[in-house]
Amino acid sequence: MAVASPATVSRCGMVYLTTDELGWRPFVQTWIQKRFTDYELMSDHLKEHLYATFDATIDIGLEYIRNHFKEPIKTTDLQLVNSVTNFLDCFVDEKKGFKGSEDDKKKLLECLFAWSYAWGLGAGLLQAGKDRLDTIVRDNFKSAQIPPSHTVYDYFFDLKKEKIFKLWLQKLPAFVYDKDASYFDLMVPTTETTRHQYCLEQLLALEKPIFFTGASGVGKSAIIANTLQQLKDKGVLKPITINMSAQTSSIRTQQSIESKLEKKKRNTYGAEHGKKIAIFVDDINMPAVEQYGAQPPIELLRLFLDQKGMYQRGEWEWKHVEDSTIIACAAPPEGGRAQLTPRLTRRFNLFCIPEASSGTLTTIFTSILEGFLRTGFIDKVKNLRDPVIMSTIDIYNKI
Repeated sequence: MAVASPATVSRCGMVYLTTDELGWRPFVQTWIQKRFTDYELMSDHLKEHLYATFDATIDIGLEYIRNHFKEPIKTTDLQLVNSVTNFLDCFVDEKKGFKGSEDDKKKLLECLFAWSYAWGLGAGLLQAGKDRLDTIVRDNFKSAQIPPSHTVYDYFFDLKKEKIFKLWLQKLPAFVYDKDASYFDLMVPTTETTRHQYCLEQLLALEKPIFFTGASGVGKSAIIANTLQQLKDKGVLKPITINMSAQTSSIRTQQSIESKLEKKKRNTYGAEHGKKIAIFVDDINMPAVEQYGAQPPIELLRLFLDQKGMYQRGEWEWKHVEDSTIIACAAPPEGGRAQLTPRLTRRFNLFCIPEASSGTLTTIFTSILEGFLRTGFIDKVKNLRDPVIMSTIDIYNKI
């Protein structure tokens, strides 16, 4: 009702259901029933154990988030629960390594649930919130045996090989300096970029919508663009990039999407055979808000997410876009950035990228400057590396 115009209200009968009436449990019950139809993958006993785990832990996490933490982009309870199930969809797969005896699978499920719980419920929190939620995760998933030296967000679960939690540092690729590349195209892998790129790739593979937020300059767009470029180079993805502003219109947004699609059948569109479509919408909360609170480009994207397509303007024929999803990116709503409607944001797995620590900045600047100085500078100049980096970071922090 908050986003309905008077014209809509005057012509439609309204039936209002509060979130408390249904809650998240019917969704999880339906998801388990529809998702795990293969008895070989998930027995009835394991399905009961999985639902019991949801039932025992989700409300604790939701209550703690609602009462103690501030979210840069507001979420709904069902959205967070759906985010947990999205990660479980990614990992509970025999091809990914989810196999073995009943007891083996139960142990794997506990570890995967703990990791999915942390990233599903808490990925959209500020760093302080993640650090505090780590305690909740450990208290509720002691059997997962998460290593105590770092937070749960510092680990990934090696499902394929060793079946243990490992630090993201072990997944960190080496940085190779390219002297011909533009400075702005250089991407130094860090723990932060590695873990968010990993989550992005996992969810993209199943066409799950993803939303990155965080303060300006933390690298949201760079992580997404770099990941999409890598997947494009592998020949598995066709990215479509849309940069929004206050002047962005609904028709221009639709034209940007349609111009990159291939016609497959009469009313079916998509990418070339063997590829998926990823629509990257940068600054998604920038379009101007109309008198009654609507943002036409946002409503078009919401329709696209809900129905996997859009109407052909003029003829009003439905155009189905297969093998597609949306990746959104925006700083928190302030200044000229609008508060997005929950009807859109509820569809996304939300991630909040924290600001870089001094250690991360040192790693980035050292990698780039060291590579640059190796291109032909004398030792006297090379020895200035550390003072230059320290002074640069000091200036950055003061600004």
